[in-house]
Amino acid sequence: MSNRIFARSPYIITINETAQTSSKIEIFLWNGTGSAPGSPTYTLSKAIPSVSAPATYYDVSPYVREYINFNLRPINYNTTGTLLGSTAYCNVTIKRYKNTGTLLDTTTYYAFDGYAEYSDGYNYDRGQYLLDHGDYYYHYDENSSYAVVKAGDITLQVTAGWKGVYTDLVTGASHTITFPSSGLITAFRVYPTYWENGNKLQITTSTGTELIAYNFRPKEECKYQVLPIDFVNKYGAWQREFLFKASNDSFNMTNQEFNVMNASIVSFKEFEGQKKTFNANGRDSIKCNTGWVAESFKETIKEIMLSEKIILNDLPVTIKTKQTELFKSINTKNINYSLEFDYSFDTIMSII
Repeated sequence: MSNRIFARSPYIITINETAQTSSKIEIFLWNGTGSAPGSPTYTLSKAIPSVSAPATYYDVSPYVREYINFNLRPINYNTTGTLLGSTAYCNVTIKRYKNTGTLLDTTTYYAFDGYAEYSDGYNYDRGQYLLDHGDYYYHYDENSSYAVVKAGDITLQVTAGWKGVYTDLVTGASHTITFPSSGLITAFRVYPTYWENGNKLQITTSTGTELIAYNFRPKEECKYQVLPIDFVNKYGAWQREFLFKASNDSFNMTNQEFNVMNASIVSFKEFEGQKKTFNANGRDSIKCNTGWVAESFKETIKEIMLSEKIILNDLPVTIKTKQTELFKSINTKNINYSLEFDYSFDTIMSII
């Protein structure tokens, strides 16, 4: 399956056939690795605008998004890759019909909660590697174990027999994993044995041809608490980064106030007061700093700010920062970004 839909942007299905008077599409949606449902999830149809303008268009993205959610953040402990969580993407089959009865074709897609940018054009396919190639840093703490939790994982669409080649950035030692089946998987960004030194990760074909490569490098922080931030990136996949420098916590309280009637207007007790409050609750927020980053990190900052699902230090947050300068190294030699977040829950548990 090579077709992909990034459903935060419109995905347009066009039907423009000779002598058509109307058109129809059937949309089949399902999660996981099973087969398509027997009957369509949605059926859409419309008449042509006119004989001189027979083309009809359907945006399928809103229907696809209903089948994707990120309520679970899976952690991969499998050293050969683990199947991507079934709700983190959606399988889509679309049947196109001329005049609502003549089947034209059937196409199957993987759909992700990612997006294209305006400059990418329409129906843009971001590809099968759901992380920009390049250099990445992760927090290394020699007193901590569980490298996979610290360094994060990577989401890929692979073919059976493809390989992941991990090469230690210091010793040059190498470890190769073979993906046993085709499909969407998550794999270690850093192989646990190489956590201290970092590694290069190359995705190759079964014959060893490199398809894409990443460098994952460790960084220590001796003074400040390092906060891992997980967010759904522009590809519609989890991405982990780290906020290395100082952070500041704050608290905002809200309540409602009303006047009370005292028990007596002539013998009231002073401690009763004239006003009371109710529905008191609050929310915590936090301001964080990335630490020194490369100019290219501005693209990651944009993805964080545009993300609709963010986990900061294992707690859900919403972005409070709405504007930031995207620094250029020619103007700013030491680039640091400050980001503010609200924790996306009330301080007093109020779920009923």
